[in-house]
Amino acid sequence: MREPALSYKVYLASLPPERRDAVESVWQIVRENIPKGFTEEISPKFLTFKADDDWFIALANQKNYISLYLCSIYIFPELKAKLNNSGKKLKCGKSCINFKHAEDLPLETIAEIVSAHDAESYRKHVREIRESSRAERKSGKAKAQRQA
Repeated sequence: MREPALSYKVYLASLPPERRDAVESVWQIVRENIPKGFTEEISPKFLTFKADDDWFIALANQKNYISLYLCSIYIFPELKAKLNNSGKKLKCGKSCINFKHAEDLPLETIAEIVSAHDAESYRKHVREIRESSRAERKSGKAKAQRQA
């Protein structure tokens, strides 16, 4: 079930006051650097930019921190390397960077990562990875059946 769309101002107003500045600062960097073709969506839990239905970047207020999801670093390894070499010690979860203050993040590096690929090249690379994964799973099943 889809969550109802909100305005950016309503989303910010729903945040605890001590988190608003950090969310606003980080999302401003994202908005200023997002290439053509991505669609911004705002829900009660997430601020996102998507290429069709594929998340490109998201920001969420969690219980104890704010989480930034940079999906492109999993699609383009060179972007992950750029983040790792940013000079900041980041607190990473399984698929996100957790922070409390915008200053905790390498904002210039995040701007570079956000601006690195337009929506079409992102979608194309995501499709290629999915097709490759399907082919690998399919060939793995065929191999397992031959061995049985």
